[in-house]
Amino acid sequence: MTPEQNGLMDKQKKKPSGRLSKPTFLKQLSDSNDNRHKPSEESIWQARALIHTQEDLKHTYCGIGPFKPRWLQVLARKEAYLVVYCTILSGNDISQVILAILLAYYGNYGHRPRWMAFGVMCAAVSCFIGATPHFIYGPGQDAADIVETTTGLVNSVISNSTKKAKKTEVCYSEFEDTCVDSDISGGYIGPVILLFISQFIVGIAISIFYTIGVTYMDDNVSKKSYPIYYSITLLLRILGPVLGYLVGGKCLSLWIDPTQSPNLTRMDPRWLGAWWLGSLFIGCGLFFAGTLLFLFPRTMPGSMRREAKRVLRQVEKDKEAGGRRGVEYFASLAKTKKIEYKPTLSNLKKAFKRLFTNKLWVGNLFNTVTIVLALSGYWNFKPKYLENQFRKSATEANYYTGMASFSSVVLGTGVGGAVLRWIRPKPRFVAGYNIFVTLFLTAGFIVLMFIGCPKLTIVGPVDGSTVPDCSADCGCSDRFSPMCAEDQVTVFYSPCYAGCTKANTSASPIVFSGCQCIPSNISSPPLLDSLTASSPPLNQSNDANGYGTSGYCPEPCDTFFYYLIIQIIIKTVSSTGRVGSSVIHLRSVADEDKGLALGTLTVFISFFGFIPAPIIMGAIIDSSCLVWDKSCGVYGNCWLYDSDKFRTIIHLVPAVFTFISVFGDLVVFYYSRQLDLYGDKEDEVELEKKEMNTEEPEPLNPHNEEDFIPQKQQEFS
Repeated sequence: MTPEQNGLMDKQKKKPSGRLSKPTFLKQLSDSNDNRHKPSEESIWQARALIHTQEDLKHTYCGIGPFKPRWLQVLARKEAYLVVYCTILSGNDISQVILAILLAYYGNYGHRPRWMAFGVMCAAVSCFIGATPHFIYGPGQDAADIVETTTGLVNSVISNSTKKAKKTEVCYSEFEDTCVDSDISGGYIGPVILLFISQFIVGIAISIFYTIGVTYMDDNVSKKSYPIYYSITLLLRILGPVLGYLVGGKCLSLWIDPTQSPNLTRMDPRWLGAWWLGSLFIGCGLFFAGTLLFLFPRTMPGSMRREAKRVLRQVEKDKEAGGRRGVEYFASLAKTKKIEYKPTLSNLKKAFKRLFTNKLWVGNLFNTVTIVLALSGYWNFKPKYLENQFRKSATEANYYTGMASFSSVVLGTGVGGAVLRWIRPKPRFVAGYNIFVTLFLTAGFIVLMFIGCPKLTIVGPVDGSTVPDCSADCGCSDRFSPMCAEDQVTVFYSPCYAGCTKANTSASPIVFSGCQCIPSNISSPPLLDSLTASSPPLNQSNDANGYGTSGYCPEPCDTFFYYLIIQIIIKTVSSTGRVGSSVIHLRSVADEDKGLALGTLTVFISFFGFIPAPIIMGAIIDSSCLVWDKSCGVYGNCWLYDSDKFRTIIHLVPAVFTFISVFGDLVVFYYSRQLDLYGDKEDEVELEKKEMNTEEPEPLNPHNEEDFIPQKQQEFS
């Protein structure tokens, strides 16, 4: 049987039996405001037959080409689409700026699920490309040096001429920072090109998914129900970053080359995690999800049913107003409205003019872009901030960030979506609440400026400090390798600046002994049984010298808990306004302009938000750097920040931008009266348009097979 024949049989089997089923609580809530003009199933099917042709019905089948089996039609539901859509929500910025508008404008008039499937496949390909530098270039020379350095015993007095001694800097060692004679930058060109291609391709996926994907959902869900569906997408969308943080944290807890294991703790700043491994897992998941999206229909069957119900409501309201128009009249108008809007460059120019003369939309655009500019820079540097301020490892930073985001967004977004779906506050209230959320977020950043740990004091050449006399003749380089003294309080710039002469690299963490700048409080340091017992005497007796371990000392600060709690409160409150802001953005433009509005928004937030945010924030944060990684005269990452200055900058900058964004909220609030958030004015607007028409359209001929399907059994649901 063909899908059409199967559908006809299904319809015959699914005729109302007259038996009433007990409605659920959510069903009662959703129907509470629609009972006045609730049509019967018989009238709904008759109205649908007047509006849609057999060709229209074919667009509601799941599958590709002739492959549209009966069992697959269970996916032709908005709930199934919602599940698949959310599983793949989880660069990019350049391709978004270049392509987002065109993809959103033209793709919105094509087969949107297949456009989205193409985008998801692009994202999967970008993940695989992003991991290729590791397989082509390997873990890198730094990783090899660290593994080699931390897998043996180094005694600078006995073997200071060995390669390991030169790479593990202790007092009196001949440490060398080996440089390659060739152009250093040349070795980075290949990986940079691959990563750029990866990010460019994923930008295509983002452009499609956050424009065409949103309009497809909005067009196949009633305006009353859209807030709750969108809130569900936000709830499940946060799973992407959360799972990303968890997967990333787990991968980063493995050494960059999983076949090796250096004797370093994950708290050590030299730890290099397996950054590439997560891309492979994510790419496989995206590839599977993309294949599912290829199967969704162009239009959900439920959207036709909803359009038929709206026509019947118009008939009832027309009768109440004294009119005598029948179902055929309003069905013909609905079909006339279905004439496809042609996506041409001329119409694109007109659509742009409509958008940028729409003050409400422009105000919301300004607010959204400025908020993204504020938050993007903050979230980019937040893991680094947690590492520097609270001494959290990259794994811990990702874990706490992910869990805090998940718990707060789930609660806040759920509450916001439920309020918009069932309480349905007026547009003026929704816009006013967004002003409160923006000001609350600004205040939250200011509060976080004052929650942190005391500034870390390091013994060594940091911030103008002098070299200790006890290690002045050790010949130490400027290579930063923090070491904690045996008192578990004092941090030295490196073992060399602590005057240490021996290193047990087989221990984890590495144990340095014979440290001239550390008075000995214990007879012998732990894990030193393998050290050579008979070593030549040093300038000072080894019995009088203490020991230390690689890495920072345990942080006595306990303010991280308060920081995390305040973060959760701030994100929970701010998340309650996310659904309302999105609904305002969609309802502020005409239906035919929704795709273009979202595409333009994507371009603006990429060009003025995501691209400049890390550049601006990074440049400002770099001013708080105390110790830079320097190799062969080239500066790399910052090893150590002024924690007080870092804490002030990372919260003050987003607070300022967030406060500026409130001016866009004020514009939206001023013009918000004209909004129809829940489709309540839709029928009234249609009736007003009909009154203005002097000529009534010719009603459809119920005997014309092209316009009318006589039996409701001929439909396919």
